[in-house]
Amino acid sequence: MFAYRLALTLPLLIAAGWLFAKKRKSTYWPFVWGFIFFALFAFFVELVPYLPSYGGYVRYVVGIVLTVLVGRYAIVALNAYLARQKLAEQQPDQVRREELSYDVALARLGKSVCPGCERPVDLKNDEIDFCPHCGIGLFDHCGQCETRKSAFPKFCHACGTSAAPHAPLASASGTADSVTSGSAPLPAV
Repeated sequence: MFAYRLALTLPLLIAAGWLFAKKRKSTYWPFVWGFIFFALFAFFVELVPYLPSYGGYVRYVVGIVLTVLVGRYAIVALNAYLARQKLAEQQPDQVRREELSYDVALARLGKSVCPGCERPVDLKNDEIDFCPHCGIGLFDHCGQCETRKSAFPKFCHACGTSAAPHAPLASASGTADSVTSGSAPLPAV
């Protein structure tokens, strides 16, 4: 009976392993993950109870192996994410803005975190116009009415003017200071 059940569940586990390695991020990911859970269920319910007296230890061994594999995957994924964040923080402000979705930026600002690096920022402080962690511009001034506004919305909240391509703060003379030159932006009058 054990050999018969092993002949049924082993191909399922092999197919589930292949699907996890190759297709877990494909368009059909719900079916892939459903099959993986089905294969694990078949292993633990259909095969493990029919193992000899050491069957209880199989669960422990599988648990340890899964913990090691999932832990390693989480560590590798976290390190890859941190490396991507470090590279993103080295890019110019305008490039980072183009890669950042408008909805994602607003959602992150709603949580009081920087849209670029996802670190906490005191958005209620009127003195903060740039993220102190990564340098992305958080606030600028409307080109029409000079109101200080968030740099991410498409229109000014005060006058409804379409936002120009995210320029840094405007100085009193109306010219934009260069963020890349390293000079501090001048406040609007």
